[in-house]
Amino acid sequence: MRKIYTIGKLSKNTGVTVRTLDYYDEIGLIKPSSKTEGGHRLYNEDNVMQLERVLALKYMGFSLDKIKEILKSSTLNWKESIEQQLEMVKREQERLQMLERALLSVSYSIDFEEQINWPIIYSIIQFYHQDPEEILQPYNNYLGREEMQKIMEYNAKMSEEDIHEWMGTIQAIKKHHDIDPNSALALELAQRWLNQAEKIFGNDEELLDDLWESLQDLQEGIAFYPMDKEVIGFLQRVSEAHKEAK
Repeated sequence: MRKIYTIGKLSKNTGVTVRTLDYYDEIGLIKPSSKTEGGHRLYNEDNVMQLERVLALKYMGFSLDKIKEILKSSTLNWKESIEQQLEMVKREQERLQMLERALLSVSYSIDFEEQINWPIIYSIIQFYHQDPEEILQPYNNYLGREEMQKIMEYNAKMSEEDIHEWMGTIQAIKKHHDIDPNSALALELAQRWLNQAEKIFGNDEELLDDLWESLQDLQEGIAFYPMDKEVIGFLQRVSEAHKEAK
């Protein structure tokens, strides 16, 4: 027999205030399954499942409008609902890991450059409203889903020390970006960058090649901050000079 809950009982069992349940009913987020002859709202197990999903999505930072959109997209049973929420949690963890890396990078860039990169700050603000797939969407023409997943996993494994070393390498290149690409220092900086890239992304040559191709075309983006057109241009010049010298 399916359980039926009054609004007071549902509030007591879930910890959600009657006022909040009133509001969810008002905006059409969670409508009671039926009403008594006296007009009192009654909620069934499907309503409870809907409430459980709303609370989980709200906890993950989704707006009520976005939650309504998500809930309208499918009707799930309990197991499917939980599995979908687990997938959302995983995606949120990935987004937060990338956000953490970006924030650390910006923090170190302020130390190195003694100034704030405002375009990146604005991108970070947008980060709060995106998931990793949206962030990496510009790279879809260059990287497959499996490769992008690898990149997110590599990013997540980076320690603060790794990020600090990466930032130091990039800042050194920026400081000397206009030197002769044939010079010993230019080659040393390019090799230092390559060593750091291999440390971060492993020795996956195919991934590094695809990533390098995307960086040359897209050149700027928070997903791979602090790489920018200045750094990429330097690396391109050194690479071309090195090929000509062979």
